[in-house]
Amino acid sequence: MDRSKFIQSSSWIRVLEKRLLSHQFFLRLADAPSLKDALRMLNDTIYQTSISKLEKDTDYEKALSQELLRFYKEMYEISPSNIPIDFTVVKYYYHNLKVMAKEYVKKEDLSHLYVPLGNLDIFGLRKLLQENTSSKNEYLREVKETIRLYEKTKRPSDIDIYLDRCYFKSLLKLADEADEDIFYSYVKDTIDFKNIRSLMRANAEGADLEFLTDILIDGGNIYKDNFYNYLNTKIEPDSKLFKYSNIYKYVKQGTEFFGKGRSLSRFELLVDNEMVDLIKNAKKITYGPEVIFAHVIAKEIELRNLRIIFVAKQNGLSSEFIRERLRDTYV
Repeated sequence: MDRSKFIQSSSWIRVLEKRLLSHQFFLRLADAPSLKDALRMLNDTIYQTSISKLEKDTDYEKALSQELLRFYKEMYEISPSNIPIDFTVVKYYYHNLKVMAKEYVKKEDLSHLYVPLGNLDIFGLRKLLQENTSSKNEYLREVKETIRLYEKTKRPSDIDIYLDRCYFKSLLKLADEADEDIFYSYVKDTIDFKNIRSLMRANAEGADLEFLTDILIDGGNIYKDNFYNYLNTKIEPDSKLFKYSNIYKYVKQGTEFFGKGRSLSRFELLVDNEMVDLIKNAKKITYGPEVIFAHVIAKEIELRNLRIIFVAKQNGLSSEFIRERLRDTYV
């Protein structure tokens, strides 16, 4: 990837970074007395336009969705290459493919669950599937294959398992195209996190080797075969399985939390925090695809934090509850 093509876009991203919400701002939002007050506090931010259009405060998801669409449209216009943005957008592609497969096998209309982001014509693809039209489209081939697997096993989980595998293959392919360290780290660390979480889930459910083999993903820094030795074994915070990996610090916290009888949900927070630490390295880079990628990840985390706060406020949950779940921020 020609880094010099990112000089102008990187300069513009540095300007846009000033719009990102700080960790201190999120702490103030967490202390807001109500959902209405939390929304009002965003009046002087980039979210003001979408929030002002809400008919009622509890429609905040519409505002977040509008901002997500606006943001990605802007990023595709700014970036000289789609690759730094596709790294996060492809997640929505595979979410949509899962929805498409599930509505096909259930014979239900789930169009309200689609997220129309990026360059994938999801509704055009859906029409091809419904009409059983032949196509060389790789995404359509993957959906058809996951439907074939489901019809063979009748296990709904097979849809998620197969398309998750396709998703990570797609990310690894993007990393090869980008050929920059930050993208390889992002993909491989994410795979390691997912595999460790899958192992702990398998152990908690008393699953067998066949199940673990099905849900593990190839391509991480930790070899997939290493996980088999830890099936039906308590995973210690200092386990050799991950002690020498890039994500050791985060996994240690997650296993300690889980060992106290709590859920695996903590891993989601730790994955996000590890990603924030990873992209902070881009602050040292003057220009390059990493600058765009870091901004996109930062925005994703920001939207996640806002959703956590809004949902908690709507349900009358405490500020302490919110703070425990807030992700680290880029600024």
